[in-house]
Amino acid sequence: LNISPPQWAWDIENISNLEISDSVVALLVSEMQRLQPNLQLGLKVAACMGSCTAYSIFDILSQDLGVNLRDLVDQVAAKGYMVRVDEAKIRFAHDKIQQAAYEMTSQQQRHENHMRFGLAICSHVLGGSVENDELFFVAVHQINRGGPGVLEDSNQKDMAAALNLKAGKRSMELSDFSTAFSLFQHGVSFLDEDQCWVTQYDLSLDLFDSAVEMACALNDGVAVKTMSQQILSHAKVDDKLNCLYAVAKSLRLTYEFQGSKKVAFRMLEQLGERLPRPTDDIGLASDIEEMKLILMGMTDESILNMNETNQQKRDILLL
Repeated sequence: LNISPPQWAWDIENISNLEISDSVVALLVSEMQRLQPNLQLGLKVAACMGSCTAYSIFDILSQDLGVNLRDLVDQVAAKGYMVRVDEAKIRFAHDKIQQAAYEMTSQQQRHENHMRFGLAICSHVLGGSVENDELFFVAVHQINRGGPGVLEDSNQKDMAAALNLKAGKRSMELSDFSTAFSLFQHGVSFLDEDQCWVTQYDLSLDLFDSAVEMACALNDGVAVKTMSQQILSHAKVDDKLNCLYAVAKSLRLTYEFQGSKKVAFRMLEQLGERLPRPTDDIGLASDIEEMKLILMGMTDESILNMNETNQQKRDILLL
């Protein structure tokens, strides 16, 4: 704006020569990179944790990183990048700010950070006298965002798989079947595809069995088929029963009655039971009538007082 004479003026050539960033995120990254290194660290940690984070989580991570993250994020908030929600939580002022802070590190470094933060929080939760479900789920979520690719030690991968199993079963107790299924899938991803049924049989069986059960509850027939194949190919005969039951149930839910019947017959065979007799069996009708007469001659009390079966592996047939 020129004062004399009062009018707007511009230089098209100079404007054309300006290097304008392709996105707001790139501009924010450039601005953040001019901050002090400790403030950049605060931004990076906060971005890994999500849009809104409890101060208690920063306190846990401060011990692992050797810095006062609570103080750092408050300094970041004073510069307008974050906003204090209340005494317990702080959030990013905008999702683009979180995205920019997240993109200040390479993809590999982000995976490593997620894993490191998840393990640190998990160690704190499991080491305490009282487990905190919220913190535990945060820890497992961070571990899963890190992924199996950043873990080289097989024992650590098995631990991550076991943590997902525990979190998944807790989600089942809370009737959050979708989250439970996702956690079981993550747990499977940490298993050694070639050796898990040899080195971690019980863990593998539990994860796949639980995944099949949740896939059935969610009526995801494709997932039921995929997950159950592992159990049917590698598990011991008696350990296949829960899986077979879920497969039969899944087929029945999709109106594949013949397929469901075949699976049910397979279960009976594995339990040592005789398969149902064909309808054209000459003696079938008379045997049914005989059984009806026996039951009609019994009182309700006598039926209720019948001894329970002690054959545990056959109890699944009562489901």
